Amino acid sequence: MKGFIFNLLLIISLFVFQGCGSSMNSAKVTKTKQLVDSRKFEIQHEWVNPMSGNRINLIGNPNFIRLKKDSVNLFLPFFGERFAGGGYNDEGGIIYNGPLKDLEVNSDKKDTQIIKFSTKQDTEDLDFTITVYPEGDVNTRVNSSHRSFISYQGKIGELKERDD
Repeated sequence: MKGFIFNLLLIISLFVFQGCGSSMNSAKVTKTKQLVDSRKFEIQHEWVNPMSGNRINLIGNPNFIRLKKDSVNLFLPFFGERFAGGGYNDEGGIIYNGPLKDLEVNSDKKDTQIIKFSTKQDTEDLDFTITVYPEGDVNTRVNSSHRSFISYQGKIGELKERDD
């Protein structure tokens, strides 16, 4: 009889703990969806995957995508090939601050949201596809008319007000 009561209590406690964990996940999913819907968020990347070469850790290296309604401010370090001349600048990454073109936000059945937009910097066309997963993880893919394909992994968060 003692074994039966012990097993019953164990099963009940497992259900209680499982319920608590899913409510925390549900809150995170809701928060992520609200950030994307507000069109006001910041993405910090932790990893970069160049087309040729190994994965590179970005922790401690400045990088961001700050989306605010219909404009974006971004700096992403670039590791890859450049197909066309970069002019006479000393920019080592993908840098843009200005309006968005062709902004699209779609979501699928699993609460994954896909954000697509384009920008133009001088003669370079940049196409961004940002996949935001329900838990707040992000995969950013960048196609460029002047550089090789590159992707980044990171997390989405609230946009912090800055003076820049």
